[in-house]
Amino acid sequence: MSEDLDRMSVTLPPDLLGDLDGVVDAGDYDSRSEATRDALRAFVTEFNRQTDLAGALSGTVVVLYDHDDADVAAEMTSLQHEFADTIIAVHHVHLRSHLCLESIAVDGDGADIEALLARLRPLKGVQQVKLTVVEVDSETDHHS
Repeated sequence: MSEDLDRMSVTLPPDLLGDLDGVVDAGDYDSRSEATRDALRAFVTEFNRQTDLAGALSGTVVVLYDHDDADVAAEMTSLQHEFADTIIAVHHVHLRSHLCLESIAVDGDGADIEALLARLRPLKGVQQVKLTVVEVDSETDHHS
């Protein structure tokens, strides 16, 4: 590899490290470093896709979280009230004994949706946040 590389250290829980080793052992990558670089590229691409949102958007925010972790459920509810102008519906599912999935339907300005994402991601207990959006013609109201 001809590019310059910087070294960093990452601390992972044993199960995530095992998952990473499984990916490497499957033969697609020669090392943990290669697999980690690829995963980080995908993360950065997805993160960038979910920032600088603008205009009228509708979509779904999917949040996977451990409800046994701190006050995450209460904080999620608080955010739903705080972003009541953007959140139009919430569907809550109990996936496992400790894992919950919330599908949050959103409709509004991209900046408001981005602000919601920025508040959800760092919550202790939140494991994943995914956004799917579509642009909406704000001039057309088919329900009038």
